[in-house]
Amino acid sequence: MTNPGRFTARKLDPALSARSLYGAELRYYRERAGLTLGELADMLHIELSYLARIEQGERRFDPELADVLDRLLDTGGFFVRNLTAGRSAPDPNKLSPLADWERLAATIKEWDATLVPGLLQTDAYAKAVAETYAPLLADRPTRYRWEARLSRTPVLHDPKGPRYLAVLGEAVLHRGLGGPATMAEQLHSLAALIRRRRITVRVLPLAATPHPTGTDGALRLMTYADESPALHFTAHHTGNHFTDPGAVNLAHLTHDLLTAAALPPEDSLALIESTAADYRARTPAPSAAGERSARARPRGRELEHR
Repeated sequence: MTNPGRFTARKLDPALSARSLYGAELRYYRERAGLTLGELADMLHIELSYLARIEQGERRFDPELADVLDRLLDTGGFFVRNLTAGRSAPDPNKLSPLADWERLAATIKEWDATLVPGLLQTDAYAKAVAETYAPLLADRPTRYRWEARLSRTPVLHDPKGPRYLAVLGEAVLHRGLGGPATMAEQLHSLAALIRRRRITVRVLPLAATPHPTGTDGALRLMTYADESPALHFTAHHTGNHFTDPGAVNLAHLTHDLLTAAALPPEDSLALIESTAADYRARTPAPSAAGERSARARPRGRELEHR
C-alpha cells in the first residue's frame, strides 16, 4: 500500500520548474477544498501515487485531468489555462543531485572507468572517494553524508525500481580506495546485488580497445515512462546534464559499444568476486585490543559519527 505521508511531508519548491509551480497550485486548491490526497485521488478514480507525483511536479499533467480539476476544485480555469506549464520538463540543474531523476527512471545505464558508481557505493567506499577526490572540500562531513545517502538510495532495492545496467572499467576493481577491507566490502556488496538479479554489471577488461568517447569520464543514461531520456556526463570533477536528443543518442551508442567490448555478465561476476577475495585475503586481522575497543564503544557514539 502506498504511504501518503512520504508525499505530503515533502516541502514544495515552486522555483524548481514551471511544473513544480503547477503542482504547488494543485496542492493549494486541494487544501482549500479541504481534501486529502487520498480523497481527491478517489474522486478522480486515479492512483494516489500518480496524483502525488503530479502535485510534486514529478509527472506530466494529463489534459483531461486538468479540465476535471478546474471544475471539481473551482479554480477559474487555472489548470487548463496553464496546461503547457503542467506538461513541461523540470529543470535538471535545480533538482537535488540526480536523486529525483534516478527515483523516477525506468532504466539506468552507467559507464565508469575509474569509480564504482554512486548508487552502488558502500558508505566506507563513498567516504574514501570523498577523501581521495575532494581533499580540500571545506565541509567534508556534508560530502560524506551526501555520498552515503547515495549508497543507501533504495532505488536498486525496490522491486519496482529501474532496470540497472552498468559497464565498469577493470581499473575500478583494482583502484584500492580506502584499503583492502573497504574494497573487499564494496566488491562483495556489488556481487550480492548482481546475484539478487537487481542489477547487471559487465567489466571492460584493461586489454580491451577503449572507445574514445566513452573513456573521458563517467556517463549515466536514464529513460522514463513519460519523459525524454536524460544523460548525466561527468569529466574532470564536473557534471553536466543533457536532454538533447543528439547527445543522448551518442551516449546510447557509446554505452552499446562499451557493452559489446566488455566481459559477459557471468565472467564479470567471477572477476568481481575473485578480486574481492584477493582484497579480503590482504585485509589485516583485527588486533585483540582493537576488538575489545570496538565492543566497548557505546552504540550512541557510533551513530553520531555516521
